Amino acid sequence: MSSRSKKITEKAIGLILPESAQYVRTCAPGALYATLTTVQGILYALLTLASSTLWGVLNGWLLYFYLPPGGTPRTPVALYGLVMLMARLVNMAITLPVGYLSDRTRTRWGRRLPYVYVGVVCMPLFFGLLWYPPLPGESLWNLIYLAGVMIAFNVAYECYQTPYDTLLPELFPQEAQRIRVSAWQTGFQLLGAVLSGLAGPLIEALGYGRAAQAYALGLLPVFLTPLFFLRERARSQAAPAAITFRQSLRLALGYRPFQIFTLSWALFWMATTFILETMPYIVTEVCRRSEGEAAYFYLPTVLVSLLCLPLVTRLADRLGKRRLFLASLLAGALTLPGLLWIDPTLPLPLLAQGVGWVVLTAVVLSPAQVLPSAIAAEITDWDAQRSGQRREGMFYAFWGLLDQLASGLGLAVIPLFLLLGRSAASPHGPLGVRLLGAFGGLLLFLAFLIFRRYPAAAPA
Repeated sequence: MSSRSKKITEKAIGLILPESAQYVRTCAPGALYATLTTVQGILYALLTLASSTLWGVLNGWLLYFYLPPGGTPRTPVALYGLVMLMARLVNMAITLPVGYLSDRTRTRWGRRLPYVYVGVVCMPLFFGLLWYPPLPGESLWNLIYLAGVMIAFNVAYECYQTPYDTLLPELFPQEAQRIRVSAWQTGFQLLGAVLSGLAGPLIEALGYGRAAQAYALGLLPVFLTPLFFLRERARSQAAPAAITFRQSLRLALGYRPFQIFTLSWALFWMATTFILETMPYIVTEVCRRSEGEAAYFYLPTVLVSLLCLPLVTRLADRLGKRRLFLASLLAGALTLPGLLWIDPTLPLPLLAQGVGWVVLTAVVLSPAQVLPSAIAAEITDWDAQRSGQRREGMFYAFWGLLDQLASGLGLAVIPLFLLLGRSAASPHGPLGVRLLGAFGGLLLFLAFLIFRRYPAAAPA
């Protein structure tokens, strides 16, 4: 790195976080991007803000856009879930190859970052196209269009997400650092929820298409800025192990702690998908508020969750990741079925009941949101100790595969529940929306039972 480039970089980082400028000046040029710093951790976590905002808008409004309550759907209701599942299946088909290739890729930019570059450029483009179906009414052409664009978005997301996740154990080797960075990721994810929570008023003001354009263009700089400064550590550039794709997959799938973690995570994420995808229905049909008032549900939830992050970090240090994750799953299993009891006959206003339930759910599930990244990094370290090889790409790829399967199954199940009632005007009211809370609680309890088998220390 030239002296002039180093000074420019120091100035840019100093503008982002002034307190880090003195540290940067003390580093040798070769250590500038390789040494773990607070700046690098925050920049790494910042990417979560952009991706979580896009997914927050999709999870909150895409289903509502294509299957509006009380209005004419843009696609056949029963086929919407199948299209979502098909898009996820395509994503799943490329997840493992992306992880394996990122383990073996060697470029001047590193193993993981070239894939991240491709993903962050393509994701906003396909996100914007999702909100422009070719025909105004219900049509199979809209369904085909949705399938094609959603598949493209998921492919771009996978090129970004698995290599991005895999950077965590490589950039941050110590457990305390990983928990702290995971907390920052969760914080930016919550800020993304704030931004996505503004989608309701923005849609009312601009319409779905123009609101999507505003999100895509506004988040592009957030995607790109950290990539000018993040660099992979020297140890992550070690020569790849002489191992085939099948061998790598078999070793990852055969590791017991990884099996326990990923299965419990899949159940947790499916339950979370139920809530994220049906939040507009909860706002408008269960609590009988307008679309623009969705912000009343999102903003308090995010603020309370942000306040929980320091507490989660301290509790993880004191109790350990395993015990805290178990407690969060069990508390969530008890909380989610509370959606059944939101009722206009109770003395509290529906708005207060709904916001209270959402906030309580966010609080009890905060540890389950923060800790998985640190747990996954711990598992890859345990595997490296027993095998002498670092295969983060394959582990994170399979975790991502189950993530996609869980959310895809969740998206396929939701429309079936909605057939039982998705509108206050339905014969039984929004019964299907309410039952998703009870079913989500059951899934969290199953996740709790499974994760009890997770070891407290590295297996012998």
